[in-house]
Amino acid sequence: MDHQGYTFFIGDIALDEYYSTEYFPKIRDKVIVHTLPSQMGGMIANAASVYASYQQPAKFLTGLNNGFISQKLCESLRESGIDITYMVWDDSLPDAKTIIILAEDEHTIFIPTMGIQRLEISPETLKAICNAEYIYSNFCELKPLTSGDLDAAGILSRARSHGAKIWCDLDVGDLHPQEEHLFNYVDTLFVNEIGFKNLSGTKSEEETKQFLFQKGIEMIVVTYADKGCRIFTEQNEFTVKGINVPVTDVTGAGDTFCSSFLYAYKLTKNIQLSAEFANYAAARAVTIMGGRAGACGTETVLQFIKEHGEDTERFNFF
Repeated sequence: MDHQGYTFFIGDIALDEYYSTEYFPKIRDKVIVHTLPSQMGGMIANAASVYASYQQPAKFLTGLNNGFISQKLCESLRESGIDITYMVWDDSLPDAKTIIILAEDEHTIFIPTMGIQRLEISPETLKAICNAEYIYSNFCELKPLTSGDLDAAGILSRARSHGAKIWCDLDVGDLHPQEEHLFNYVDTLFVNEIGFKNLSGTKSEEETKQFLFQKGIEMIVVTYADKGCRIFTEQNEFTVKGINVPVTDVTGAGDTFCSSFLYAYKLTKNIQLSAEFANYAAARAVTIMGGRAGACGTETVLQFIKEHGEDTERFNFF
């Protein structure tokens, strides 16, 4: 079966409730926080929205209840041009929310669990996943997937056999032991600096890379916030320096980076150029409030690149 050129995003969406304070409290501390406007969020939904803003076809799947907040969240995806045909509805689920505290030039996120232990998808949804060119998700979102007798590993194995490439953003790399077998189905892995350290444990950097390559992972992308990123393949290493910008909100910066990298790589297959484009896209996003500040389209990113003195001719294939 030939893939059909779209990316299937599987994972979370949430209403981000923002609060700001001068410093982050310690245990048993009490602080005054200022309520800020809520924003649409969720790691995978943020990434899907950024990707769709580049005029790329995207489908999205997660489990939600039928309440007002869920409908509002889904409307935001539809308005972004994302296909939500394959959503799973379950009124036993709580509302999808996160609490974000802005303090000391950083963000701290509290994520109430949805309690999803099993997410049964239909044969039609399974077919759509297998038809995707790329699947973008993370382990905690993939783990509950089932389709008949297939568990998450079976679904991913079938998708790969149909030609789908699986890209996962593990963020801080906080994995449960029962998720580790999913490494075997990943083509490209994103982690941030903390995530890479968590994956390493007592292993050296080289040992960690070899462990992941032996699982079949082709590309490891490690982000370092304002310090840039490093990308490893079995043959090469690529480095992109950070971009100095005034920071308003770093929520969604990683999501912007990852989906921008996917967009650029899909078009060019050029790792260095894809990382540079993604780095600029993420740098621009942190200057604006909200996890979907990066959903701005190609021309806006190119204008940002130009404003920072870079020749955009190298990116003229977008």
